[in-house]
Amino acid sequence: MAKKKKRSTAAGQSFDLSGKLRNIQTLVLTKRPKEAIAYQYMLFTMICAMKYRETKHPSQSIRDFAMTMVRNHSLNPANVYPFVQEVEHVIYGGRQPNEEIYQRILELFGKVFKEIVGKKLPKL
Repeated sequence: MAKKKKRSTAAGQSFDLSGKLRNIQTLVLTKRPKEAIAYQYMLFTMICAMKYRETKHPSQSIRDFAMTMVRNHSLNPANVYPFVQEVEHVIYGGRQPNEEIYQRILELFGKVFKEIVGKKLPKL
């Protein structure tokens, strides 16, 4: 039986990327789009930690961490900032996102994912 490929993070931990993507899909299928969007952001921080060896500190806001990634690692702000703004709006906005909002954020996450990982985000 084949072993799942695990990625190593800066903290020496590893995670299963395909498993994390399945978790997002499960959250959407169980009608929990707000949690799926928050999980996308969490996956963004994990991928950044893995690639750039820089983790999000508990004191950093969502936006602060994104700004650090753009400033220190030359991520494209035209990809990162719209994604982060939408995530903030959903998490702190107090309303459940509808399907249109979820799909828009997923598209933005796909752009950020492709920039960092170098591959297209698998279909969720």
